[in-house]
Amino acid sequence: MKLKAILLSCVVGAALLLSGCERATVQSGYVGVKVDLYGTDKGVQQQEVGVGKYWLGWNEEIYQFPTFNQLHNYDIPFTFQTSDSMDIKAKVGVEYFVDPSKVTKIFQTYRKGVDEITEINLRQNISDALINHSGKMDINSLAAGGKTQLLEEVTNDLKAKLDPLGIRIVKLSWLNDLDYPQKVKDSINAKIEATQRALLRENEIAQSKAEAQKAIEQARGEAEATTLHAKAEADAIELRGDALRKNPEVLQLEAINKWNGTMPQYMTSGAATPFVSLK
Repeated sequence: MKLKAILLSCVVGAALLLSGCERATVQSGYVGVKVDLYGTDKGVQQQEVGVGKYWLGWNEEIYQFPTFNQLHNYDIPFTFQTSDSMDIKAKVGVEYFVDPSKVTKIFQTYRKGVDEITEINLRQNISDALINHSGKMDINSLAAGGKTQLLEEVTNDLKAKLDPLGIRIVKLSWLNDLDYPQKVKDSINAKIEATQRALLRENEIAQSKAEAQKAIEQARGEAEATTLHAKAEADAIELRGDALRKNPEVLQLEAINKWNGTMPQYMTSGAATPFVSLK
């Protein structure tokens, strides 16, 4: 009877023990950290585990950390301020990955899973860096292209702080245009309109100059063409005159060719008979 009782107790104990256990799977691309949830050693005792399936006790849990690139877009905008007290809002996205050799250190630092770290701790680090660096820029420099510089400075801050912990920042990105105060928007729009009007005026002036230059070139071309034509005619006349002076019989030949054979009806006294000599 005692043996049966002992066996029954063992079976019941094993059943109770197994009823408090569950199985967890660490998938490919992840590294797990097995931790105690309760007692004086809560969150202190950690064991790094690789890909596989594990039985967990009633007070154990595995936190999984992805080792491939994560891209997270924050839906709630970040708010920061420029040096001239202008409030700016913007949505930010972050790309990062977890160093697989430092997942234990990451858990020891934050005592959270990767989702909570991303939503709470990483967001806070981004916000702090934005506030710090935007406070060194005025609204004009920020609106005039300074947002790229701001993002680079924030990224460098995050890399310096989080890379040693094992959270490797790849890049940050603006998810939309910066949301400026209304008076700043009005000023930017007015500046854009003024710039567009100036460009339109410059284009009109350039077009007028081009048309005037075209007319000048056209007139110059016509004048040069007239000059060349007149010179050609003068040269031709000169050549013809020289030829006739050197060959006077050509004139007589041309006159004969054009003569219709009729002698003049009236001639003045002493006038010579034209074209031919009568003997």
